[in-house]
Amino acid sequence: MAQIETQSNGILTGKHYENMLKESIDRFLEEFQKKKNTDFSGFTSIFFRFLQSRLIPPLETIWFYSSVKFLSNKSDDDLIRRVLEIRDLFQLLSASSAPCNGVKSIAVLAPVLFKLYHLVSELTKKGESVGVREKKAMREIEGLVDGVVGYISICGCNGGNDDGGDDLSVSCFGDLVKVWTIKGGKNGRDEVLREFLPLVSDEIRVGFGGEEEGIKVDYLAGVVIVEAFLLSLCLKCRAAGNGVSKGDLEKELKAWVVGSITGFRNCYFFGILLRMLLEPALPVISILGSEDEALLRKILFDAVILVDYSFLNSDRETGASADYMKNLAITKLIVIHDATQAARSNKDQTKAISYINAFSRSPLPSQLVKWASNQIGIEQNANKLNITTPETLINWLLNIEQKGVQVFDPQMSKLRAKLVLDMSKMKYDESTFKSNSKVADEDLFFIDTKGGAEEAKDEDDQEMIDSVDAAFVAAARQIQASNEKTRKRKEGKMTNEGAKVKFQKYDLDNISVEKMSASSDSDDVKSSGSEVDDPLSEDMEE
Repeated sequence: MAQIETQSNGILTGKHYENMLKESIDRFLEEFQKKKNTDFSGFTSIFFRFLQSRLIPPLETIWFYSSVKFLSNKSDDDLIRRVLEIRDLFQLLSASSAPCNGVKSIAVLAPVLFKLYHLVSELTKKGESVGVREKKAMREIEGLVDGVVGYISICGCNGGNDDGGDDLSVSCFGDLVKVWTIKGGKNGRDEVLREFLPLVSDEIRVGFGGEEEGIKVDYLAGVVIVEAFLLSLCLKCRAAGNGVSKGDLEKELKAWVVGSITGFRNCYFFGILLRMLLEPALPVISILGSEDEALLRKILFDAVILVDYSFLNSDRETGASADYMKNLAITKLIVIHDATQAARSNKDQTKAISYINAFSRSPLPSQLVKWASNQIGIEQNANKLNITTPETLINWLLNIEQKGVQVFDPQMSKLRAKLVLDMSKMKYDESTFKSNSKVADEDLFFIDTKGGAEEAKDEDDQEMIDSVDAAFVAAARQIQASNEKTRKRKEGKMTNEGAKVKFQKYDLDNISVEKMSASSDSDDVKSSGSEVDDPLSEDMEE
């Protein structure tokens, strides 16, 4: 909170209020833990007056008042009743934060996600032995989570990045978390945060930093959105798991994920989600298991790579610093690199090509080249580079660092070390930076279903569909349609019987960063503020 002294009307602010809050928290925890006192009317009365005395109440006041009231009204362990209590908490927090801006109204919901997750986790551990009341409780939870996600989307569209006079940081964050996680309050800060924010990784929780300067509200809001998003995704996956084919489930979840990201319009949420995709497993594995976690990871990779979200390209909408947006772009670059390598390792060339195609058509290469070029004063040469894959851009950025420009921030040191190792393993070919060769789009690849010198013709479409993934064929059609020249016949050899997909060696040196950006602006199909890049767009639209 801002360091403001006591105002003339007697309202405590700044350090005076902060000290009073810390004393109140200590007294409350002592009474609750040691004396087992459940009458907190004194606390609720005092903090209700604080809540009413400020035009825009501090998040700290809202949290402490709501936590005391929630614990005062806590009843037995009946599942349905517990869900209703969490619903009442959601309504109390949203009503109390109504005068606040969108970001703060989202951040204040962290306790709701904390309570919902642990209730879902408790029900999940019962497995197939759940009864009628457990199933009813789960349905109530699903409806409540949908309500929270919808509310977050509304807040995101309602001036979410305008501070509107609100405080931009939260003081006493660790102490307030102890009030919510009262059973785990004896543990250290890291353990308490792990319990309070269970659906994000340790690295994300470390991002809160120390409490000397206060916890940033926009970062907390991003964490809350990620938790609501992942919890809702888990529940949808579990609910649709029975009687629904994996393909249909994947299409349904893809559509929901893209729509939700577009609705949230929050770059902090997007950056946190990207960083979590760089980790070995998502925290949802504790609810879903490894197989469903792998499915969600696949869906999320497609959603963050194949779709170009317009809100990330607008300085007015992001509300984030230029440095943060640069780090977000680098993180996305690493995610694309990792996802492409994983697809190649799994021998899924269709997926790898779709990721590279999406990368080359997106604004990402031109954005990072422009930023780096401005740092070293060689912007006039930026468009001569041929950034055709994530690896070429990563190598170029690593070379820029050797000239004294800090591309990767200190907190990204581990990611940078991994990239250096990856690039050395791939034996990077410097010929990709040359600018002399001219290769048409049709030479990217072709499909040979006969094994001879005959080219794939339109009348053979059905045969191609039978032999390769339909998305791969869509990619071929897209590239072939963009070229008006007559295709040359390709000669290939087959050592085995059956249909094969042959990849020609090619050089994309003639494609500059400038051309990539222009292609992205003119060719992509826009929908709901997002651009879905082929060949997997059909899976996105259902």
